[in-house]
Amino acid sequence: MGSKRILLCITGSAAAMRSPELAREFARRGAEVRVVMSQSATQLVAPMLMHWATGKKVVTELTGEIEHIALSEWADAVVVAPATANTLGKMANGIADTPVTAVFISAVGLGKRIFVVPAMHASMYSSKPVRENLAKLNSMGVVEIKPHIAEGKAKVAGVREIVEWVMSDKGRDMEGMKVLVTGGPTVEPIDRIKMITNRSSGKMGVAVARAAFMRGAEVTFIYGPGVENPPSGVRVIRVWRTQEMKEAFESELKHGYDIVVATAAAQDLMVENPLDRKLRSTESVELKLVPAPRIVDGAKRIAPKTFVIVFKAEYGATDEELVRAAEAKLEEGFDMVVANDVSRPGIGFGEDMNEVMFVQRSGVESFKGRKDEIAHRIFDIALKRMRS
Repeated sequence: MGSKRILLCITGSAAAMRSPELAREFARRGAEVRVVMSQSATQLVAPMLMHWATGKKVVTELTGEIEHIALSEWADAVVVAPATANTLGKMANGIADTPVTAVFISAVGLGKRIFVVPAMHASMYSSKPVRENLAKLNSMGVVEIKPHIAEGKAKVAGVREIVEWVMSDKGRDMEGMKVLVTGGPTVEPIDRIKMITNRSSGKMGVAVARAAFMRGAEVTFIYGPGVENPPSGVRVIRVWRTQEMKEAFESELKHGYDIVVATAAAQDLMVENPLDRKLRSTESVELKLVPAPRIVDGAKRIAPKTFVIVFKAEYGATDEELVRAAEAKLEEGFDMVVANDVSRPGIGFGEDMNEVMFVQRSGVESFKGRKDEIAHRIFDIALKRMRS
């Protein structure tokens, strides 16, 4: 996914303070980065700082060297981050009065891949003029990396999220498809306060949901209490207990999904009789653990035409043992199993990296990489199978 040429366009939002970090993260992912800044952006972030971050001269004004043409021809992708309401309006209406908007118009004319990262107050983001301008940009093929809306605030997309969108971009090859994803842990009560759970962060599920949304799918994400923020633009159903996740999963399956990816680390065991009070620290108690509901059981019965992918986590397993466990899972009727050993250092729960085996009836593929890369590989395989 590396070796892309990224043209980072910075406008005058307070979110520009993260631009050096964004440029460096692109570089860490193997991209070559050049920077264009509006005059208002230079009042917030020094061009010299962006020069340091990229190792390249920064363009802050247009001259007879027609920098906007040369740079838009050079770039594989143009990323306007942050994009103010003012800049979005100019871009949507063909106004080229800053280096950033001039680059944008040239890039549109060249058919380049363009991403915008809106940064503004929620009231502005939800206003009719901004919504109309974003709709215009979308009709031109511009990709919006949406802010996260919570408690009346529009939180601009994070650095890692922006980089994953751009570096993992595969176009919209899943347009018109519906994808259902489960992610995160579940919890089971011991008493009215305490509970049992596991170390799942939800990162893998978030990466899968985001990848499907990026590629144009309509995505529903059934999400337990993970620590990772769910991706913007995705319909999220929050659950806590295993039975809640199972009920939500089975209910959603009836609505005609094309692909299901079950990444959730749901509890295998639960307390048979949770206490209906607070258990005191001075008390000794014996708890009986019984099997918790299995989330994906019956998925193929409910939705026989859906391509169902399930994750299988093991601990301290050899590659051969992982494959055998995954093949046993395939016998339950699933289309693909993604197996991994969470005991291996630097991968699995809470990590950005993972090492997995894609196990199908036709064979096994090993893959080690970032979770966003694994997410896209899942869909690459699924689409190839479904379309063959």
